[in-house]
Amino acid sequence: MERGHCRMLLFLATIKDENSKKKLEALYLKYKKDMFNVAYRILDDYQLAQDAVQTAFINIMDNLDKIENIYCNKTRAFVIIIVRNISINLYKKRKKHILL
Repeated sequence: MERGHCRMLLFLATIKDENSKKKLEALYLKYKKDMFNVAYRILDDYQLAQDAVQTAFINIMDNLDKIENIYCNKTRAFVIIIVRNISINLYKKRKKHILL
C-alpha cells in the first residue's frame, strides 16, 4: 500500500461523523489521481506531491459543507484549485529554501 493511501486511511479514522467520513472517502477515491497529477506537475517530486494531496484533503475536510455533489465539475475544480495552490506554495517555499 502506498504511503499517501495509508496516511489517508489514518486521517479518515480520526473523523467521527460517518457522513463526513463517507463524503471525504468518496472525494479521495474520485479525485486523488487528478490531484496528484496536478501537484506532481508543479512540484516534480513524488513525496512532495503526496504531501500536497494530503494537505489538500485536510483543507477540504474543513470545507466539506461547501461540497454538495461529489461528481460534478464544480467539485472537481474546487479540489484541483486547493491542491494547485498548496503545491505552488510548497514550490515557492522549496525554491526560497534552495536559494538561501
